[in-house]
Amino acid sequence: MTVHCFLRGRSFFDHVLAHLGRVLHPALEALTVERIIVTRTPERRGSSISRLTISGLAVAAITGWGAYAYSVLSSTQLEQQVSGQTAALREYQAQFLSERRKAENEAGEIRKLQEQLALAKGEIEQLTVKHTETEASLSAAREQLASLQDIHAPPALDGAVALRGVTPLPTKQDVIAAQKALTDLGFGKLEADGVVGATTRQAIEEYQRLVGLTVTGQLHAQTLQSLMRSAKVVAAQNERTE
Repeated sequence: MTVHCFLRGRSFFDHVLAHLGRVLHPALEALTVERIIVTRTPERRGSSISRLTISGLAVAAITGWGAYAYSVLSSTQLEQQVSGQTAALREYQAQFLSERRKAENEAGEIRKLQEQLALAKGEIEQLTVKHTETEASLSAAREQLASLQDIHAPPALDGAVALRGVTPLPTKQDVIAAQKALTDLGFGKLEADGVVGATTRQAIEEYQRLVGLTVTGQLHAQTLQSLMRSAKVVAAQNERTE
């Protein structure tokens, strides 16, 4: 656009100069003729000098107006060029700011995604640790359950040898020992009073159900022997842990 305006202004200035040339050409010719006449005829020298003066003033006036018009046109052309460059600069600045805002928004989105990814990785690591701990706990529970099943399996009774010291109706000492064993095994906080009450009977039923014995709630010989063995095993494990 600037080049186009410059070429258009230049052609206009050429047109003005050509017009000034056409206007000044007759005056210059007249000056030349007057000079010849003055040179050849001294008597006309005075009037010719006046004419030359007037013609010179006219030429000077025309030249001045032409210069003024040229300067005005040059100033206008310069203003147009500056205005065009300013508009182009503003457009470039607006485009640059728009691209910058777009880049900042995209960078913000990338940062958010990175933060979310870091949080997701942290959660996955926590879940992995919990899963590992759960698997270890389950494995330990399976092993403990297997050992308890082996311990609490109904023993092969060989007549009176297996039931030595156990009567069909347990003594008070047998009941006290059973109550202490049930408390140690976690079947409630039973009072070791030697009486098979409702709380003691309920604890015996839960124990029989857990180890696979016939659930009767009665402290028969098989249940008492199993309780004593379990209590000894738990006590030994606690001692090793301590």
